[in-house]
Amino acid sequence: MKIKHLLYTIAIVFCSYTATAQTKVGTVNINILVSKLPEIANVKAGMEKYEKELQADLKSKLDAYGKEVEEANKAFATMTPENKKKKQQEIYELEADIQKFRQNAVQLVQLRQDELMRPLYKKVGDAVAAVSKSENYTQVFTLDGNELAYVDPQFDITLKTAAKLGLKIETKK
Repeated sequence: MKIKHLLYTIAIVFCSYTATAQTKVGTVNINILVSKLPEIANVKAGMEKYEKELQADLKSKLDAYGKEVEEANKAFATMTPENKKKKQQEIYELEADIQKFRQNAVQLVQLRQDELMRPLYKKVGDAVAAVSKSENYTQVFTLDGNELAYVDPQFDITLKTAAKLGLKIETKK
């Protein structure tokens, strides 16, 4: 009886060891790594340049608006009601254009930042994948977002799940 109990214990320990040996989970703080890359200075410079361009465009629009309002104020006294209304509509359209430009500028800045940062994140992601493979990690989570930074492709069950659902998915090689 004792031998049987000993064999069960050894089997459980062996199974536990092999089960834990199959996966190795790590973490990485990608934002710290990206912020330390030398290329980040180029990103900052590119963002400053782009923001200055947008500010110059806004200033140009504001100057044109100011000039239009000034000219309209001088001419309002001699205008017909119909022409006044037309001029006011033009001024409202310029105001709307300026407001729309300001709103779009925020989105444009974000898009440009994403565009400039993408190669840095790819560089860090490639390095994380290389370290993960060499250190035999199966999954690596980011510390700054609880997202997976790396997953060993052999643990991806997408194709098996698709087959179970009767779906056909083509894989890229």
